[in-house]
Amino acid sequence: MKKFIIFVSSIFELVFYTFFMVLLGNIEIMNAGLDLLIHFLSLIVVAGVFYFLIRFLFHKLGLRAKKDIYYVVVMNLLLGMVAPILLIILIPNETLTNFAFLILLSVVYYGFLINFIICLFNHFLTNRRKNL
Repeated sequence: MKKFIIFVSSIFELVFYTFFMVLLGNIEIMNAGLDLLIHFLSLIVVAGVFYFLIRFLFHKLGLRAKKDIYYVVVMNLLLGMVAPILLIILIPNETLTNFAFLILLSVVYYGFLINFIICLFNHFLTNRRKNL
């Protein structure tokens, strides 16, 4: 059950940040600096929202959020990198190939940054025992 929840959470994360960042990409801002600033601030907001959501769900389900969030991050990156490549190899359709390439590009462009920020949130915002 734990592996299934982690797998579903990683799929949800992939869909969540891809959808949100595509919506954000449709906003036209003429100033390049402001556009870049809004883009990276939105990455932090998306990572924060997903981190607190998954942490809340894991606590409600009785899972160890400190450790299992790292599993979600790794599973998300593996799923986001392997699934589009398998789609391209197994079903050589031009439309599906374009879709898989966009998913792969989203994982490379947004996935690494968002998952890195989630790992930073998990590292700094969890209660750790301090050995003095």
